[in-house]
Amino acid sequence: MSNFNFIQMADPQVGMYSRFSGMDIEATALLREHKLNVKDAPKIEGLDQERINLSKALEQFEEITPAFVVVCGDMVDQAGDEDQIALIRETLGKYGVNIPVHWVAGNHDIGVNNLIPNRDSVDFYRSEFGDDFYSFNHDESKFIVLNSVLLDRPEDLPDEHKLQMELLGDTLLSRESLDSEHVVVFMHHPLFLNNAEEADADFAWAPSPPNQLPGYWTVPLERRRPVVKLLRDAEVQTVFAGHWHRNHIASDGGLEVVVTSALGYPLGDDPSGYRVVSVSDDDLSHRFRVL
Repeated sequence: MSNFNFIQMADPQVGMYSRFSGMDIEATALLREHKLNVKDAPKIEGLDQERINLSKALEQFEEITPAFVVVCGDMVDQAGDEDQIALIRETLGKYGVNIPVHWVAGNHDIGVNNLIPNRDSVDFYRSEFGDDFYSFNHDESKFIVLNSVLLDRPEDLPDEHKLQMELLGDTLLSRESLDSEHVVVFMHHPLFLNNAEEADADFAWAPSPPNQLPGYWTVPLERRRPVVKLLRDAEVQTVFAGHWHRNHIASDGGLEVVVTSALGYPLGDDPSGYRVVSVSDDDLSHRFRVL
């Protein structure tokens, strides 16, 4: 009989507090025009705020005793930065010695210029965090991790994109998945913010950041449709994501996409935090917990 909790978090994004500090008035105003709730702050160096956030989270996890933790991408702000990766290793990495921590690739972890994955960036990510698309089990449930950065921009790695789609289809159709009490998917980018057929265009309430293409926050429709079809055919009900740095839930045709605010620097009205997911035989529920 299943009855357990797990933690889903997103975007600890070590290094972002420093990058977003000390901005001039014009830069801050431009970001706010794009619905990015950037705070006025003097220039800071180092990773102190991220260390505080991660330490607080780990203290709270001790009260929850989760079965495992899933980090839905953007562990660091700059892919390959040794200091940023070291802080993740010193905190979540050490916690993972006793409680499993499952990593999900974010665009800041695996994308060149924080956007497009290539052979070198994927190989480096795998050397640090392991596979970027895979599945695991706990009790009677199946959990699937996808590399949504590859779904977003597969042009340099079409073979990897094909492999990931094959793995998703094979996993969903396996007897193990068909017999599972729950099948849950984790990714960095939300599949959608309003409905599964939304165009690759910006909503007024979710414009793309400056200098980014419309629809930056979600998986493009061309590559979203095959994923959604596979999930619906397998009666998957819940996808957990991050990337938008705020809380949001969208539901379409029985498929719920749950976006969790950043453990690191939030960009909406929601504070830093994480999600506690409770699983039982016939139910999966979740709540956001503020640091």
